[in-house]
Amino acid sequence: MCDTLGRITEKKALFGKNSDRSPNEVQITEYHPAWYGRSGSVKCTYISIPQVSQTYETLLSRPTWMWGAEIGVNEYGVCIGNEAVFTRGKYGKTGLTGMDLLRLALERSKTTDEARKTITELLEEFGQGGNCGYDHDFYYDNSFLIMDRQSLCVLETAGKDWICRYSDSASISNRLSITKAYDQCSAGEDGKFFRRHFEPVYSTFSGSAERRKQTQSCLSSVESASDLMSSLRNHNHRVKNPFAQGTVNSTCMHYGGTVGDHTTASMVVSLEPERTVIWSTGCSTPCVSLYKPWLFGTDPVLPVVRMGDSRGEEYWLAAERFRRSLIGKEIPHEFYEQRDEIQKNWTIRANTVSKEDFSLFSGQCLEEEKRFYQIWSEYGFNSASCSKAYLNRWKKKNQVQQEPDRK
Repeated sequence: MCDTLGRITEKKALFGKNSDRSPNEVQITEYHPAWYGRSGSVKCTYISIPQVSQTYETLLSRPTWMWGAEIGVNEYGVCIGNEAVFTRGKYGKTGLTGMDLLRLALERSKTTDEARKTITELLEEFGQGGNCGYDHDFYYDNSFLIMDRQSLCVLETAGKDWICRYSDSASISNRLSITKAYDQCSAGEDGKFFRRHFEPVYSTFSGSAERRKQTQSCLSSVESASDLMSSLRNHNHRVKNPFAQGTVNSTCMHYGGTVGDHTTASMVVSLEPERTVIWSTGCSTPCVSLYKPWLFGTDPVLPVVRMGDSRGEEYWLAAERFRRSLIGKEIPHEFYEQRDEIQKNWTIRANTVSKEDFSLFSGQCLEEEKRFYQIWSEYGFNSASCSKAYLNRWKKKNQVQQEPDRK
């Protein structure tokens, strides 16, 4: 389960995504350099495909057991988020996962159009499929929101078939959404793609209709990275305390209900005329997280890490300990007020920091974050009213997370 949104304004282009996965699945924010002179094949999550001679620099938010990524941006400012969508056909038992397709497109594309073409060509040649569940079997098709500084495309798939639509702003969730107007489609497809492929049961129980309604209502007012952060931290208006109930119908998804996952990572990208600024949580639960700044092209600073750097996983797990301590608790308004004040200060300062000083700025933000959570880790949170079933579901997840040798 996920939600992705993007908007192109007069001054900049803005992209954001929440990745909703199993609560115990670690997701790291990982920088990959460009490579030249490659040959042979590349081993994706389940299958190998021919490698290209050159790949581009990418920043990926990637579940540690997968080759592909949930969220990403490359050196040319191409951003992609993918979504599980539920269709009527049989899902592929093996093939390229949606996350594989996302990473391959970022590695091989300089524009939105190139990324869309890369995904659809690979899709038609190799197909999509494979289990994408961390601790349970989970098969599905995929949709993508692809954008750069000039254009934005929603691409939806069903097996090897696809349809896409271009616009200045859009949000997608776990359901097909291109019902009528479209710009391009695979051979044999037409404006009846939605009617032919939409699967109503899983699409409904995923809570995707309500989540997409939330992100759609925010789009027209999105003018800054801060606006996107607010959208991605949003809970359904009927949710009184997200740490006392599951919220499959909230953009910031919390595990604990009979269905639903948990927002395990969140990223916002500000595509400015001369630079790309990434704001990432590097951890779960954006409503109680801070988005840390990183300027594309500068040295990695946590939560951003290079390939093979174990500190990304360590960061996620350390942050998760605090978040798990909030289960079944009441969070005081003062916490959110301090969170917002820190975040506001960072976003203002980011506008004035030069490229040469940005790594230092990122490090300063990381230290401020440490102090913020050290203080609140010692706070005595009051217990909230919640069901035993909710607490037992989290208890089981906590027990499993402590077992060694997970995927």
